[in-house]
Amino acid sequence: MDASHSQAPSHGHEEGHASVGTYIKVAVVLAIATAVEIGALYIPGLPPHFLVGFLIVMSILKFALVVAFFMHLYYDSKLLTALFVGPLTIACAIILALMALFGSYILLQRG
Repeated sequence: MDASHSQAPSHGHEEGHASVGTYIKVAVVLAIATAVEIGALYIPGLPPHFLVGFLIVMSILKFALVVAFFMHLYYDSKLLTALFVGPLTIACAIILALMALFGSYILLQRG
């Protein structure tokens, strides 16, 4: 056999992915963000509109971290990133519109 065929192929594509340390850092950031979200629920006197907006922004940031690193989109084509960010933007707009519509309806019913 030829010596060049007996060698294992080199994996040169590993530089396109995050290291284990990066995954641990992202997991720690996600855990801290979750703790901040939970802590925000226990702040007395926080206006509900601010709280909802803050929680939505935090969930978008956490979604972006998970998609970027754990789904490897940070290292892939920007088209794949757009395929995740576009529907997220549409979903957030729909949720905010529904919250505005039904929130005012519920407030009118209570008052």
